[in-house]
Amino acid sequence: MVATVKRASLDDVEDVGRVHYEAHVETYSGKFPGGVIESFPASSRAKMWTRFLNEDLGELWVAEWEGRIVGFASTSSPREESPCRDLELGSIYLLASHHGSGLGQDLLDVALSGRQASLWVLDDNPRAHAFYARNGFSPDGMNKVDENFGGVPEIRMIR
Repeated sequence: MVATVKRASLDDVEDVGRVHYEAHVETYSGKFPGGVIESFPASSRAKMWTRFLNEDLGELWVAEWEGRIVGFASTSSPREESPCRDLELGSIYLLASHHGSGLGQDLLDVALSGRQASLWVLDDNPRAHAFYARNGFSPDGMNKVDENFGGVPEIRMIR
């Protein structure tokens, strides 16, 4: 096993887009309305991550397994108007075939470096809730509906 976590570069965005799409299919199929995931293909996600890096909107990290990107995490300034923390974990995804490998924990540890942060997570995602709770996050009572993904409810967690 050769696993690493490193800061992403523009050379990684195609693979990040692929993992982002595949992880959404694995994690959210049946939880998002039909067609929502497919309306945001891997190529569009790669363009989004290219913009994220080019415009220096935050930090993007990738997890590699035997030289292949299998996960990623991003952090940035919070996207909400009245943030409760100075840092937001915007995303963390790992292909299901690598769940339990420790790479998700490695991604979180590197991306946050022990810092306080907030995050938004699908209300109906018990696996993610447990992962975040193990890492000191707890719901703070805030919730929203994410219209970008078909009106799914999310909760905010903080540490």
